[in-house]
Amino acid sequence: MKKYFILTLLSFLLALSACSSAKTTATNNIDGIELELILDTQEYRQNDEFIAKVKVTNHNDSPREFYVPIPHDVEEGIAAVMVEKKDQMQWQLLNPQDHQEISNIQGRSYFDYSLVKLGANETIEQEFLWNKELVDQKSQDIVQAKSGDYIVSTFIVLDEITTQEEYYEPEKQVVAKLTFELK
Repeated sequence: MKKYFILTLLSFLLALSACSSAKTTATNNIDGIELELILDTQEYRQNDEFIAKVKVTNHNDSPREFYVPIPHDVEEGIAAVMVEKKDQMQWQLLNPQDHQEISNIQGRSYFDYSLVKLGANETIEQEFLWNKELVDQKSQDIVQAKSGDYIVSTFIVLDEITTQEEYYEPEKQVVAKLTFELK
């Protein structure tokens, strides 16, 4: 199952690599569900702490559910968050910072997904910490991040997932992404 998750994730990463932005906040909204990604700055030094804040808001007058595609070796969060070295096949999925307890996270659903429930007009947020390590896709080795341009992205799936499939391409996914520089 993990190899199919990685194939889906790689397809997603390639689509993200084609785009960039020059901001510290990115937001996207589909069907009244808003996903916001926030960074402190566009430039980080090797010894700076890197924290990405994610907010999810339900602008609907009724509760909504969404899914977070996340493998078992990454802690459950309100969104999938990853850092990718721009124009290279090096990336890392980020864990939430300090094991923040969020009652909206309902636990695992279908192996590679976590179910999150949002009340009507509710906003939840969570912070994700990057340890400045990446997985090199060719060698599968963990490498230290070097100076250069990076993309941080977050996404959730609004599709109703009712079965576990080997390869699943979501129809409705909310994505937010930002570029930043590591010096």
